[in-house]
Amino acid sequence: MALRPFDPESTRARLAVLGLLIGILACQPRDERAGTWLMGQGAAGPVEDWRFTVGIEEIFIETRPWYGIRHSTTIWCVELDGQLYVGSYGEEKKAWEQAIARDPEARLLIGGRLHNVTLVPVTDAALGQALDARYGAKYDMQEVFGDDVPGWWYYRVEQPGG
Repeated sequence: MALRPFDPESTRARLAVLGLLIGILACQPRDERAGTWLMGQGAAGPVEDWRFTVGIEEIFIETRPWYGIRHSTTIWCVELDGQLYVGSYGEEKKAWEQAIARDPEARLLIGGRLHNVTLVPVTDAALGQALDARYGAKYDMQEVFGDDVPGWWYYRVEQPGG
């Protein structure tokens, strides 16, 4: 088998394609654009009190869909009595919710720190109402949705060892 001579143009083209693929596959979400793997520093351990998220409007969630490539997106969160909750709305479940219905383990990126978590659906009606009020206080629902504020459902964030 004869060796082919080095072709710098071909090598550059291959590296450009490889860089593009890595950029596509390992991108952080931004606004409404989804991403894949989240990048950040791992949290030192479980968070005992999530009150530090009060001033944080958006966080990122990474889930493991059935097709094997991580999916990440931007979501809203609220803290209630030191516990963290994330929420969603709409007629149909979002991609991240479909993924956690199958596998509730996820990662959250908050303030540059990655947290391994499990998301548990909130089924208690009184807690759901308290979270509605908390979301309404944190996010101006009238400004975002106008007079047609949709119903929300929520997930409690739990951590291993927490």
